[in-house]
Amino acid sequence: MGKFDGLLLLTDLDDTLLTTDKRVSEENARAIEYFKSEGGLFTFATGRVPRGAKLMLKYVEPNAPMVCFNGAVVYDFAEEKILWSLTLGERAVNVVEYIDKMFDFVGIEICTADKIYFSKVNKIVERHKELEHLPDNYLAYREVKEKWVKVLFMTDEDKIPLVRRALALSPFANEYAFVQSSPWYYELLPKGANKGAGLLRLADLIGIDRLKTIGVGDNENDLELIKNAGVGVAVGNAIPAVKAAADHVTVNHSDHAIAAVINDIESGKIVI
Repeated sequence: MGKFDGLLLLTDLDDTLLTTDKRVSEENARAIEYFKSEGGLFTFATGRVPRGAKLMLKYVEPNAPMVCFNGAVVYDFAEEKILWSLTLGERAVNVVEYIDKMFDFVGIEICTADKIYFSKVNKIVERHKELEHLPDNYLAYREVKEKWVKVLFMTDEDKIPLVRRALALSPFANEYAFVQSSPWYYELLPKGANKGAGLLRLADLIGIDRLKTIGVGDNENDLELIKNAGVGVAVGNAIPAVKAAADHVTVNHSDHAIAAVINDIESGKIVI
């Protein structure tokens, strides 16, 4: 019997598990290996697509499927296949056209199950492409014929509230899910897609008691993960809403937050 048998730990990546330069610290990596060696199941809950999340495998390897696309997909690294997914319907193109016509400064990325298409480019889109080492898939959104999983609207931090408000007042407000996943990204998702729903789906798929799950995050797109986990943990740099929803607040992501969480589970400071 291992110390962490029956536990499932899911962590957000950016500004939670990762350092500011997008690595996994040695302290976090060692703690995760220890957690797995003692029977724990570890994985990511991320807004990234599988290709972007796979960049982290050079630092740490999950031993459970991943929640990605901000909860629209559960993906199995070992089998390299999608276990469960939601997709946007054909009407989603109307939402994109609505924002495109309203704001000429907004960059647009269309995410399918295995590709990211750069449909309208700005400096934020180009930076994202470089950060995640994505291929040059430039294609107008009306030309993307595969099923869409999510859309990213990307612009400067001070302009994101304009996009939020426009969508909140639009005819599409109740037809889809919308979430801010970074200071520069506002996302269009299938109705019902969020990291918390993904956590519950994953737990059921692999036979883990939902009360034995731990979710760790920092931003608005982690809020349902924090709420739906058996124990929700906010990192010290989390936004106020995430801290308020959490059962436990740990150290800043730059201070090896996942190692701190694992240590607190082992010591009994975090009770599951």
